[in-house]
Amino acid sequence: MAHNHQQRPSGPPPPEPHGGPPALPLECPPGDDYPIELFSLLESEDTMRKHGFVMEPLTMADIKGKARCKDCNQSMLNLTKDLKRQQKLRRANPFPPPPKRFWDPFPTILIPKGKGRYDSTECAVECSSHPGTMDRATRCFTCCHVPVTEAKPCVNSHVHELRYYAPGELIRIHQYHYTPAVHPEGLAFRAAVAIDCEMGTAISGDSELIRLTAIDYLTGEVLINNLVQPDQHMLHLNTKFSGVTFLQLNEAKRKKTSLRGKAGAREALWRFVGPHTALVGHGLNNDLRALKWIHPTVVDSFMVEHRIVQAKKKAEKEAAEAAAAAATNTETLVEDLAEQILDLELSPQTQSQPKQKRTKGTGDLALKTLMKKYINRDIQTQGNKGHDSFEDALAARDLVHWMVLRRLAEKEALVV
Repeated sequence: MAHNHQQRPSGPPPPEPHGGPPALPLECPPGDDYPIELFSLLESEDTMRKHGFVMEPLTMADIKGKARCKDCNQSMLNLTKDLKRQQKLRRANPFPPPPKRFWDPFPTILIPKGKGRYDSTECAVECSSHPGTMDRATRCFTCCHVPVTEAKPCVNSHVHELRYYAPGELIRIHQYHYTPAVHPEGLAFRAAVAIDCEMGTAISGDSELIRLTAIDYLTGEVLINNLVQPDQHMLHLNTKFSGVTFLQLNEAKRKKTSLRGKAGAREALWRFVGPHTALVGHGLNNDLRALKWIHPTVVDSFMVEHRIVQAKKKAEKEAAEAAAAAATNTETLVEDLAEQILDLELSPQTQSQPKQKRTKGTGDLALKTLMKKYINRDIQTQGNKGHDSFEDALAARDLVHWMVLRRLAEKEALVV
């Protein structure tokens, strides 16, 4: 007798529908000029490192440094990073400044090994914490009865005790992963994909991925638009910025429409993104850190605009230095040159643009600012309801498209 069991679908859940304007296909000029120009915006490994991208997996020492004190919540890395300097200082100065006669011992970190056993090591920072919890009615700590917004830690200790982590737990939470070279189902990867992530804060203090959107750069097809069940217990979801609530997370878990942690989010992305897929976004170092993902091929609208702003500042500085040098070396023309420079500074053509930049916040490289400046589109207008990862991914895609078209137009103008 055949059983009519409903088979559970394999792979990640389909993207959740979005209520706003759809992501339309890009209108690109024919020929190879557009894709060549797009891929010319790829960042070098050195530049990515300078902007905070992680480019190789963490070492075991890095992983161990992520463990946190169960009381003050500081990571082992932060507790020990100043230790060598302080040890060197004490070796060079065996006695402390008066009135102290002897140096205090360094604080101790207890590292649980299971079954009541501990390893220990020195650190440079005392443990300062609130042993109580927050009273929701009074918004004061139960230990010292001081308002949360004003309270300094009320208990200091010379001993830290790290949280107990199950074997492999720190690696699972914190390790970074390269983009696989082969599609899991042997299919072709997309040429370019735009992404955006939203993050909340775990009880541990770590930033945790809670929402992911991915859009095919060229076609506008929504590849992923799902909540992500966090890998750690959450303190808060930063709803004012993320737009995600606990109610939404719980509902998505019940309906099985969410991705399972960072690993599930990466696996969903790797169905579309290969090592040579251009990953498009704004401030992608934050998104890749949230995903614990190492991807070498990125077009970041923040970095593109940052490079332009820096080049303009450099050109302005060189022009000012050249003008000053010319004035210094040509004493007979000092007054005339000064008047010319003054005239130039006061003319609308040269003065209004820099002042307008400062007034409009052009130095501000936020996605919201650049979208308004270049495309005249308002985004992130929901106030305390937070951002929308779909809106931001689409905005980053459209901003990069505008940047590519601008570069093509500039090159065409040079040819003409």
